[in-house]
Amino acid sequence: MSDNQSINTTTSEPAIQFGEGSEAAPVSENRQRLNELAQQLASEVQRKRALVAKVDTMQRAKQAAQGDAAAARQQWGTKLRQSDGTLTRDIQKLRANERSALSLAEEYEAMEGEISAELPRLELELAEVADRCLSTANGVISEAASQAYEELLVNLGDSLAVAFALFSKAENAGVNWRQSANADELASKFFGRLGNAARQRLDDATVTEQVAERLAFPAMDMSEVDMQLAGSVAARIRRRAELNAEARRD
Repeated sequence: MSDNQSINTTTSEPAIQFGEGSEAAPVSENRQRLNELAQQLASEVQRKRALVAKVDTMQRAKQAAQGDAAAARQQWGTKLRQSDGTLTRDIQKLRANERSALSLAEEYEAMEGEISAELPRLELELAEVADRCLSTANGVISEAASQAYEELLVNLGDSLAVAFALFSKAENAGVNWRQSANADELASKFFGRLGNAARQRLDDATVTEQVAERLAFPAMDMSEVDMQLAGSVAARIRRRAELNAEARRD
């Protein structure tokens, strides 16, 4: 998954319908947990965006103050030359403006540093939540796959068995028993054809839509997540150790 990828699907309801006439399936613990984690992820993403916006505001304010200082410096320098070195009231006022702007720029820079210092820990927390989201989503996928397989056996088990039995008879019809295919060979051939037929329909719109309906994922925005950090437990352990060491030094 790329850094800018997000999973946008419908949010699970207390019970999920899997088609007309089917009973409502109760939401599993995994689905409930995924919904909670998706909300937590959204909250962490908003926190990071707000923090980054504050840093950007401080940077722009600092640059504006530095620009004001440079303009004041140029103005009083020009006036000083025009007055043959005499410190007029206007020159002194411009010099005071320059010092004030520089002091303000320093303060904005300090504030920018303070806010930026919060980002590494927030990025770690965001990566941890994203990792839990993805792990829980995998659990939901496994549950949906198991349920779909059980439904297939219930609804089509007999039909598949009949089709396989007829296929086996057709394959061995008129063949000497010594040359006839055994059950494993017949199963490999029959289900191989069945698998090829299923794979050809994987990209069908109806199949894609039904898969999305069964998974019923909540929206999971990963655009602000460091996916390398989220995908590596070791990297997160190192990051946390570094942050804790910095906190002890402070």
